Amino acid sequence: MIGLERFPALKPERTIEMELGDLKSSIRNLSKAFLSYLTQSLGHIIEKFYSHLKQNHPQNTCRNLVNCPIQYLKYFGKNPKYKKSLGIYTTTLTTRDHLLTVYEVREMWKIASLEEKVMMKTWMLGLRISDCTKLEWRQLDFKPSEEPQELIIITGKENITAHVFIDPEFQKLLAKQIPVLKKDNKYLFQSEKGGHVKEKQLLRRLQSLQKKAGIDSKGKVFGWHLGRKLFLRTCAELGITSWNAQLMCGKAVDKSIATYINGVQLKNDATKVHNVLKMEIVNGTDNHTKIEQLENALKQVESENMAFRTRIDQMAKDLQKLKEGVDGLYLMNMRYPTAVERTLLN
Repeated sequence: MIGLERFPALKPERTIEMELGDLKSSIRNLSKAFLSYLTQSLGHIIEKFYSHLKQNHPQNTCRNLVNCPIQYLKYFGKNPKYKKSLGIYTTTLTTRDHLLTVYEVREMWKIASLEEKVMMKTWMLGLRISDCTKLEWRQLDFKPSEEPQELIIITGKENITAHVFIDPEFQKLLAKQIPVLKKDNKYLFQSEKGGHVKEKQLLRRLQSLQKKAGIDSKGKVFGWHLGRKLFLRTCAELGITSWNAQLMCGKAVDKSIATYINGVQLKNDATKVHNVLKMEIVNGTDNHTKIEQLENALKQVESENMAFRTRIDQMAKDLQKLKEGVDGLYLMNMRYPTAVERTLLN
């Protein structure tokens, strides 16, 4: 026991637990006080911050920057008060992004590898890139079929449910891609160091494919969000209701509406969208070409109907003339009898 007098007396374990408990309680109380202070004062600070940003930045940038502290407070159950008249959450149309078309996507598809095609089909689902990087291959391990398969995803940004549908074309690709993945890594897009690829890495792959395909964005932004815009724009062009479109790509929908939407309606709408955004063209004919062919066929039928209608009208006129001629002959033969004819008749 020599030398123990040099060491201070150790505190009992129970005392240490009590002090740790007091420390945790103090931290919780401090956090509550801090959030309470933020709730009361940050509303005014947010207004000043937004007004300052408006002097040098466009509306969408101001909205995104101001949204960060607001969502932070809401996450902890605090709702900051700010003037609604400022229009903080107003979104304006932007021309910074490239206007993506399905034809450009098909050009990229032609030169894409299997892994890149899987990435592109994921892109066409309309999901945010943050949700795409975290997709797990077991979720997508479907047995290929001719029907869209529904995949339920809880989105990261808004923590809502997205009803994603995997079309037959995508299912066939996954059936080839999943067997070559590392089974000890649960993600569909795997990084070399394990885990999932970063958002910037996935975006660089997409932009590299864009350049290889010769897609010129003319100086505008070619980002992952273009796929989301193309998906929603296609839904609008097909007459699909906005809330159905939002549910299929993981965009917030009012709960009172979401209650009345069922999977069958979404599946039918998803099929319509996938038919337009399909990458493989059967016999070199895409949907737009088929529509054009049908329109031409309809014009041909209308032209033939017009010719038949003209011939029928002419035949009706000829029949009318013939009828008039017969009636004239009949009237000529219906003359009154002469005196001699009346005598013979009597």
